[in-house]
Amino acid sequence: MAFEQLSRSNIQALWRYMPGQPYNWSSKGSVIGQPPRQVTALDVPEGWVAPQLTRLLLPFAAAAKGGSRSGAELHAIDRGQFRLVKAEDLRATRFPNTFICRACGLLKTVRASDPAPACSVSSHGGMAQFSWGEVHECGHLKELSVPRCASGCQGAMRLCNTRDLNTYRWYWMCGRCQRRSDQPIVKWCSTCREGRPQVMRVPQTSVYYPQQITVINPPTRGTYGALAHKRVYAAAVAQSLGLLPKGAEGLRRGGGSTATGGAVEQAREMAATLGLKAGDDLYNQLIAEAKKKEGDAPAWDAQVDSLGRDPDTIEEFGEECRQLGLAWDAKPLTSQELLDGDEGTELEPIYRRYRKLFTHYGFADVTLLRELPIAYIVAGYTRISSKAVATTRRGTQTTQQFRFFPAGRDSKFPMYGVRTETEGLLFELDKLAVVKWLVDSGLVADPGVRTQEDAQRWIFSVADPVVDVFNAPENPISRALLGLVHSMAHRTMKAMASRCGLNVDSLAEYLFSANCAYLIYANTRSEFTLGGLEHVYRFDLEDALRELDAETRCVFDPPCRRDFGGACAACLHISEVACARFNTVLDRNLLFGTLPLSASPASTPAKSGRKEEPQWRGYWSH
Repeated sequence: MAFEQLSRSNIQALWRYMPGQPYNWSSKGSVIGQPPRQVTALDVPEGWVAPQLTRLLLPFAAAAKGGSRSGAELHAIDRGQFRLVKAEDLRATRFPNTFICRACGLLKTVRASDPAPACSVSSHGGMAQFSWGEVHECGHLKELSVPRCASGCQGAMRLCNTRDLNTYRWYWMCGRCQRRSDQPIVKWCSTCREGRPQVMRVPQTSVYYPQQITVINPPTRGTYGALAHKRVYAAAVAQSLGLLPKGAEGLRRGGGSTATGGAVEQAREMAATLGLKAGDDLYNQLIAEAKKKEGDAPAWDAQVDSLGRDPDTIEEFGEECRQLGLAWDAKPLTSQELLDGDEGTELEPIYRRYRKLFTHYGFADVTLLRELPIAYIVAGYTRISSKAVATTRRGTQTTQQFRFFPAGRDSKFPMYGVRTETEGLLFELDKLAVVKWLVDSGLVADPGVRTQEDAQRWIFSVADPVVDVFNAPENPISRALLGLVHSMAHRTMKAMASRCGLNVDSLAEYLFSANCAYLIYANTRSEFTLGGLEHVYRFDLEDALRELDAETRCVFDPPCRRDFGGACAACLHISEVACARFNTVLDRNLLFGTLPLSASPASTPAKSGRKEEPQWRGYWSH
């Protein structure tokens, strides 16, 4: 079989040419990706991404097990049965290997290494690749199986009526005795033995949905050791509470070490330099003082414990806080630093207005992250739908099975990824304003917090971590915080897109709902940073912020705002490529307030079985 070369970058390969992914190869027809021959280790530690992978797979495991947290996918993550790699080459084989005669409908299946066959009727000439196959939610992907003639005449079977795109009208017919077969085009799934596959054109999006995670500011394998201590999640929560410094240094200090080692270790090194030995009075004094310094760690640890949350909840909160804390190592530029650097220039009056705008829109600060390390990791894929549970056109629900890529010789599942660098804007909400918004909307009673740290502590005490990317949280406070942060992120992306030189689909979001913050970053598909977000931050942020509430209406209002959840394709929805939650948990009512009822409440009966929604004040209503 002939070999042809296809040159693509690592990022292009990650989204379009992965194993199990069908695609068109120039004019050669349809092919399916195969595992690459050469891979190298991705410079991202497996232990660092394991919590995110668990959250990604949890909905699939829960759906497969009827709500249980156990599942083969989760066990593979817990046992460390995976490795992060970067594909260094691309491989593919022809698929499907079925060929059809356009004249008579004769269908043949050949081996992948065989050339395209010719029709048995010489005048019909060569046969064309028939790019349709069987696809099922379990991950099944196979060529159409050609049945035998029911008359036993051993004649070649023809697939008729294929010009009709409705596959239910297709049927088999014997080319010799002209008997129409009673067998359907597809039977039961031969992989899972449950349900009937769909007949679909193979090279299309619904046949392969990559299940991927985005890792913000991951450490390298070399620097991971200092962050892999058992208290890292509690330390990350302490960072959000202002008890530890931001960045990797604060996480290292939470584990009792710093970039130069722990206090006791430094004391021992100093004692060795001075020639002091164990038992000397000065040696004992140095070690005692060092232990006292390291003993300060339980002070913040005790404050985290005082939140009254169980270890699993602290770990889930800590994963979000860890991602947010490390963002401060990405060469940040705050608005105050921007003002200090251009004091006395023509930009100074503009930068001085930033703080007033932040207060007006409920932001504590907006920070530019100029060198933001980011890793895109494709853990596996699904077919038919990207969600764990999907609803068909008939109203029935189907469960998608998560599929790992084929394991290597070490029995570990490869997860393909790319580590690159981009730019982003970190938007931090004023937590006191958020708490006041919750109180004014009638969702909670006034907790009486007076500082940003106390507001964050209260949120950690009453909210639950967001662990499901498909469904809204059950906790009403968590759902409100997520809806507010997510809706603001979409409005911000649309305001930024018209000014940074990138389409809104070329931007992406990362939500820190428990920390009342979100990150908008350039969803780069290249190896360089364009600098569009930095341009907006320096020269056009004022206009971008004013656009956030310039238009509160939707063309489909009032039904959109009253009956459709306050979000649709005309107002808040963006491409699912750019959205972190597939356009769920969005609501303009959170931003601009609930519309008053057009009729009296007595004449508008509440929907049965549905809890009454709060009357939102509107975070941007002043």
